[in-house]
Amino acid sequence: MLYAAELFYLENQDNFPFEKAVAVTAKTVGQWCTYFQAGLIIPDDAEVHYGELPVEPGQKQAFIDELLAWIFSHTVSPELFHLILDDEPITETSKVPKFCHADDTGCWVLNLTASEFTELQRVWVDNGLPPDLFYPESETIVVPYDGKGLLAPLLRRLGVTTSYTPRQWQARSQTTLANRSQSEPQI
Repeated sequence: MLYAAELFYLENQDNFPFEKAVAVTAKTVGQWCTYFQAGLIIPDDAEVHYGELPVEPGQKQAFIDELLAWIFSHTVSPELFHLILDDEPITETSKVPKFCHADDTGCWVLNLTASEFTELQRVWVDNGLPPDLFYPESETIVVPYDGKGLLAPLLRRLGVTTSYTPRQWQARSQTTLANRSQSEPQI
């Protein structure tokens, strides 16, 4: 099943431990993987590392730590990197990998079994991370473009949509309710 990153934490929360979340997630998912591919987005001519992960679990975790240290020490922005981990060789036409951070955090997905995802959630909680750091991709809320302004009606007629993660939708709904209650006349 595909799981999408809960952007409420990754984009809407100041001081969220992003690098820790990446490391915990990569090392946990990595235990079920054999192959890797890693690179930087900027500069676009940066080298790409790829191949097989070590077999021994301790060596595999250390190797993933080294990959992440290389990424985070060389990237222009912590969210701009390419890291793929999978149990099958990685090709351009292969299935969605188990761990796929293809370019930026908005595109970060996991392709895990239900039991793997449950294990990952336990590890997140054990490491002080929220258990809903990812959610089933099918739970994404898609609504007609909800922007304001002169072009908004046209964009809605053209079929432009806005997507929300479950937490973003919950926060948006709470803000909308609070704004409505403040604007209602007091009797």
